[in-house]
Amino acid sequence: MTVTTTPTLSDVVASVESHRKTVEVRNFTGSDTELAAISEFFDPHDVDVEVEDGEGPDDVVVLRSRTTELARSPVERVTRYVRSWQESMSTGLAAEPPAVVDRLHDNFFESYDKGRMVMASRIVEFRAWNSGSGELHAGFQQLSKLEHQRNAYRNLSESDVAIHVYGATDGARLDDLDVAVHRSTADEVLNHWWVAFDGAGDDDDKVVLLAQEREPDRFYGFWTYEAAVVDDVLERMADLA
Repeated sequence: MTVTTTPTLSDVVASVESHRKTVEVRNFTGSDTELAAISEFFDPHDVDVEVEDGEGPDDVVVLRSRTTELARSPVERVTRYVRSWQESMSTGLAAEPPAVVDRLHDNFFESYDKGRMVMASRIVEFRAWNSGSGELHAGFQQLSKLEHQRNAYRNLSESDVAIHVYGATDGARLDDLDVAVHRSTADEVLNHWWVAFDGAGDDDDKVVLLAQEREPDRFYGFWTYEAAVVDDVLERMADLA
C-alpha cells in the first residue's frame, strides 16, 4: 500500500530556503548612489546583491536562483522603479515593477522576535480582511498569543473569512472569537509560526508567512505569494487539525 504524505512545515521552509535568489548587477557603469539604492531596495528580501564584470551588455540586473536565470532588466529600469517605490511611501503611487522585481515572490527574514512576527503576520491577515472571504489558517505555537491580536481576529471574524487557529492550550480564552480552534501539542505546531490565506480561490491573492523558532524568541522563515508554496502549507493543515 502506498502512503502519501504532505510536506511538513519544516520541509516547506527547507525547500524555499534552498531556492534563495541572488541579484547580479552586471557591467555596472552608474554611480555608487544608484548601486546603493538598488542594494537597499533588495535588502528586506534577504537577497544577495552581487556586482559582476564580464562579457555581455552593460548595466543589466539579473535575478537568479542557483544556476537558473529567472529574469533580467536594464539597470535604468530598476533604478527608476526604486525611485518610484521610495516616493510611493508618501504618494501611495508606484510604477509597474520590472521583471527582476516581479519575479521576486519570496521574502526571507532571520532572527525575528515575536513582536516582528506579529507585524509580519499583518501582511497575510490584511489580505484576507481585504478579500472578505476565503480561509485563513494561523498557528502561533500557543493559543494565548492570540490575546495580543484579539482585535485583529475579532475584526476578521466579522467578515466571511473562515478562520482556523492552531496551538497548544495554555489557558487562552477564545470563546468570544468566531474561529475554529485546533488544539495541539505536536512539535511541528510548537516549533512553527504561520499565517496562510487561500486567496478565496484566486491564486493571485494567496499568501503565506511561515517561520521556525530555531532559538528562543528567534524566528527564521519567509513570506511568499507563490501559490504552489501556499498550497503546500494549506494541504498540511489537514494533518495538523
